[in-house]
Formats: sequence, structure tokens, C-alpha cells
Amino acid sequence: MAIRWQDWTTVLLGVWLLASPWQLDFALNHAAMGNACGVGVVLIVFNLMAAARLMEQGQEIFNILTGAWLVLSPYALDFAGERGPTINAVVVGSCVNCLAVWQIIDAVRKSKK
Repeated sequence: MAIRWQDWTTVLLGVWLLASPWQLDFALNHAAMGNACGVGVVLIVFNLMAAARLMEQGQEIFNILTGAWLVLSPYALDFAGERGPTINAVVVGSCVNCLAVWQIIDAVRKSKK
């Protein structure tokens, strides 16, 4: 059972999402704040479960879908006109996706050994 640092980094990204509406001053935008806080909680809980190895498979796909949602959410929830929450969602979503792909690549490499 190897500790995957990507799980813990994704947990930290979830914590950032929870704090970001107040840190980036978009707490009054209910769509952006609800999205950041909701997805933040989901990332924290889901990746803590993955880090604790309560689940072994599928979490990377879940993270890819969650990251894709974050990238698309400013347009789907109509807050793309606000620079701070849009950049936050797109950057964090892209990071979540990169970490998930990294985990998949690591798993493929380990299975070939």
C-alpha cells in the first residue's frame, strides 16, 4: 500500500476551494461560492477516502470528471464574467485533472514492472 502524494495534494486543493471565496473576495457571488465550497468538500472527502485506501479503484476517473466540471463551471453557472472565481475554478480544475492523469500514468508504469 503506497502513499500517493497526489491524493493529499488534491485534498489541499479542496481546502483551497473552501477558503477561496473569502480569500479571493467572491463570497457574494452565490453560484461561484456554492460551486467552490461544494466541489471543495467533495474533493476533500473523496480524496481522504482514497488516501486512507477505503477505495482502490475509480478515484482518478472521479477526479478527472470533477476537474472537468470545475473548468466548465464558470460557463455552466454563468459566472465567467468574473475574473477571480473563473481563474480559480479553471486553474484548480486543471490541477486536479493533471494530478489524476499523473496517478493513472504511475499506475500503468507500476503494472508494467
